[in-house]
Amino acid sequence: MTQQELARSAVYIVQHEYEHATVTAADGRQASVGEFYGDPAVALIDGHEQWCAVAGEGLVICKLGGKFGLCQAYYRQPGAVRWITGLRQTGPFTLEWRDEEGVWSTLDVEPVDASAYAPGR
Repeated sequence: MTQQELARSAVYIVQHEYEHATVTAADGRQASVGEFYGDPAVALIDGHEQWCAVAGEGLVICKLGGKFGLCQAYYRQPGAVRWITGLRQTGPFTLEWRDEEGVWSTLDVEPVDASAYAPGR
């Protein structure tokens, strides 16, 4: 099985193997971002390496640094799934995501807290 790289920064790599995405730190720590129906389509790592985003069937945001691996899912609930084909960071805790029709929407990614932890689906 082969890992496919989705995003890389100086300290982190976001990869997927088939439908499962992970983020790995340079020090060897690894966290599961979760399972996606179909392979994840895109990912980005925040310019300040505070969080990463992985998308395809919905979107998952994971903390990096001190709360490494703490994740929150968006647009993945039955009946409300969004198919995301593009991501771009527009602010320290803000990103835009593109749906399958090419429409861009904005999402504030702060904060991710322990009560919102949602690995996988």
